[in-house]
Amino acid sequence: MRSAIVAAVWLALASGMAQTDEYAREKENAIHKTVPGKQLYKEDTACGSYFWRSEKATKISPVAVYYFFGSTEYGQGKLGLYPRGRYHVIVNEEKDPPTAQVILNQRGGVDEVRIQMTSREYETARECFPNQ
Repeated sequence: MRSAIVAAVWLALASGMAQTDEYAREKENAIHKTVPGKQLYKEDTACGSYFWRSEKATKISPVAVYYFFGSTEYGQGKLGLYPRGRYHVIVNEEKDPPTAQVILNQRGGVDEVRIQMTSREYETARECFPNQ
């Protein structure tokens, strides 16, 4: 009987404290500024103040673009790394800093990576998004 009560209490607590990812890639997340020397490969180049362009970071595309987001606590930040062709840039003068949101298809694959940024930042990051 006592174990049943303990189990019921644990279930109640677990349901009330469900783990959620406040920086899930499907949410719109603010992007962190690039930090020189913190790129994945030393050959990667910065595009503006928020993105890195890499020819080595992925084997599924000749060029990948990546960014960092999420918590700034050590070891808690996240990386968004996708083929350059998946990015869709929307100029929005209210998005400073820029934001990223991953749009998934029904099978859970990435349809697009929606980036919102100011026109000024877009001009400095154009090297990463030449087909926009």
